[in-house]
Amino acid sequence: MQNAQPPAQVKNAFDDVVKAREDEERIKNLAQAYANDIIPRARGLAARIAEEAAAYKASTVAKAEGEASRFEQVYDEYVKARAVTRDRLYLEAMEEVLANSSKMIIDQENSDSILYLPLDQLLRGRDVSRDGDLIPGAAAAAVSQSAERAELPTGRANRSSGRSINRTARN
Repeated sequence: MQNAQPPAQVKNAFDDVVKAREDEERIKNLAQAYANDIIPRARGLAARIAEEAAAYKASTVAKAEGEASRFEQVYDEYVKARAVTRDRLYLEAMEEVLANSSKMIIDQENSDSILYLPLDQLLRGRDVSRDGDLIPGAAAAAVSQSAERAELPTGRANRSSGRSINRTARN
């Protein structure tokens, strides 16, 4: 048998080559472990995104088909009775728009004024004047009661003060 030791002159270079091969194997193993970890997660994420996209597509298509079907039904009824359908659509739209409003404006026929009820302030129990100023104690109850019965002009000049008040109620 022969000695497997390298000569002393090349021992450092030989050790460097052996260490480089060991580093190569270690880095390959680390890369393989990283790939084994990251690739399945990436595939799972891609599959989840694809499923979410397919569900969104199905939902959007179903919603569009439902809206188209509803439109066709409404159109058929509109052809039969235009005025009734137009009024019904208007009322449905107003119900949807005003559903979350807590203010009430009552337009009285053949009258120069409209009734404004600040229900939002009454329901919240806030002590607030018409100008939005806080009112202490018993005065607030009196203002709340008078606000329930308050009648505001409809944009025409107020006969008693000569001022014009805007018809729109502010939130």
